[in-house]
Amino acid sequence: MAALQFPFFKPAEELPASLPTVSDILTSEDIIKGTETWATRKVVGVGEHFIAKYGKSNDAIEGKNLLFLEQNGFQNIVPKLYAMWKEADGTLFLVMERLRGDPLDKLWPTLQEADKDRILKNTADIFTQIRAVPHEEFFGSVDKCHMPHHLFWCPDLPQNISGPFTNERAAIQGLLAKSRKNAQGNRKHAYFADTFEEQLMAGLVVDNGKAPVFTHSDLQRKNILVEIKEDDKHGKDFRVSLVDWESAGWYPVWWEYFVAFIALQWQDDWCRKVVKVVDAWPAEAALMKMVYHDLWL
Repeated sequence: MAALQFPFFKPAEELPASLPTVSDILTSEDIIKGTETWATRKVVGVGEHFIAKYGKSNDAIEGKNLLFLEQNGFQNIVPKLYAMWKEADGTLFLVMERLRGDPLDKLWPTLQEADKDRILKNTADIFTQIRAVPHEEFFGSVDKCHMPHHLFWCPDLPQNISGPFTNERAAIQGLLAKSRKNAQGNRKHAYFADTFEEQLMAGLVVDNGKAPVFTHSDLQRKNILVEIKEDDKHGKDFRVSLVDWESAGWYPVWWEYFVAFIALQWQDDWCRKVVKVVDAWPAEAALMKMVYHDLWL
């Protein structure tokens, strides 16, 4: 991708209106995320055109991902990045396009089966398009740095744990290296990592694995916006877009199914519908859920 000039501001002629000020953002009462007292960042609406995400724990990679997608021709299905800057106190601000629609998790209980299927077909089309972007020869973020997903996070982002990685096997070994580091910190032997590498790795990766794909890395209904429009032919038309791109990057082909799988709550039929959006990789998801439990729970 083209290098990002930071701070970043889109030219005024490419904006739908004047950018909101810091004061506009901080005083917004249209709080979309971050109402909890423990929240380290917020997402707010500012007028009809803008969404702002801000906080000291904010990550610039989301802005880079949005620019990468725009440079690859994706419009209307992902938000445009209008501005990104950091204040003196370390607060990072992203100002993005406010896409129309409601989160799919909110709409889900009201939808007929046929409507769900049409929405999921539109969502699947988006994933197919973004995963068809010609791949780079590494697993990691669009700026060729660490893997953006939180499972790979480690203080100081050591490359053997956080990446970037040259192949799929190295990426999994990075997670096992994190498991060993955690065990060492707890003064324990890394039996899980040893057993996984000796006995289970072969079920997950053959040789060095497959080529990476660019993917969203957080397939949940809350990140799917649906705008419902009237249509003469079908009665309804559904315009779908995806938000919350901070975890996106170059991952194994099965990764999106895995992250959707570990987020399932088993409370409704969404668990049966994920395969209408991305291909199922049940063996890989089951093996990786063991890694997830070791690292996160």
